[in-house]
Amino acid sequence: MNIDSQRSTVSRQSFMSARLRRALLLFCLIPACGYHLSGMHNLPPGIQAVSFSPVDNQTLEVGAEKELQWALEREFRNHGGVVVAENAEGIINVTLRRLDLRPLSFDSKDEVLEYQLMLQFDVSLTQRDTGQTLWQAPNIQVVEDYSAIPQVVVTTSPQFLQGTLDPKDLPGLTDIQFSETQRDLATARLFTTAAREVYFRLGENF
Repeated sequence: MNIDSQRSTVSRQSFMSARLRRALLLFCLIPACGYHLSGMHNLPPGIQAVSFSPVDNQTLEVGAEKELQWALEREFRNHGGVVVAENAEGIINVTLRRLDLRPLSFDSKDEVLEYQLMLQFDVSLTQRDTGQTLWQAPNIQVVEDYSAIPQVVVTTSPQFLQGTLDPKDLPGLTDIQFSETQRDLATARLFTTAAREVYFRLGENF
């Protein structure tokens, strides 16, 4: 299988995994009412709370918009400092532009050792009543790397330790099984990083 075929297969299989279904279940347990948290304290005049419009997914990756939506909700809930509620005065809008998977490094036989996921998106804050754009940050880009085979993974790295694999289990995994597991973990980190970027960029501007 050539690199383009690998990239297409790996990319398109990632978002309908069991992890996505589990994330949906967990998300459904979060109360729908507004909540107030500490962290970010300043918003534009007239904006007391924010809500999230559905993420606009302009990529070919079905389900990517849901994962980013959940990550945004979690990030604002965990860091806080702003009321998040339905029908709030401010609306955070996110447009997914690109979600790419590409080989990052190769061995002497041109076998892929590492992959890199790249997410590119736009974000803005608009006023619900007027539709006026109060703040925007286009073309935000975040990346996450992951090992494609067990032989190159660093079992003491924070990325590996955050996962569910035990180093002693690695010899029992095929390269495909290992790569898929690492890809799922990297995808989760990617959306978490993207949500964190939105939160802190918004906080820096007000």
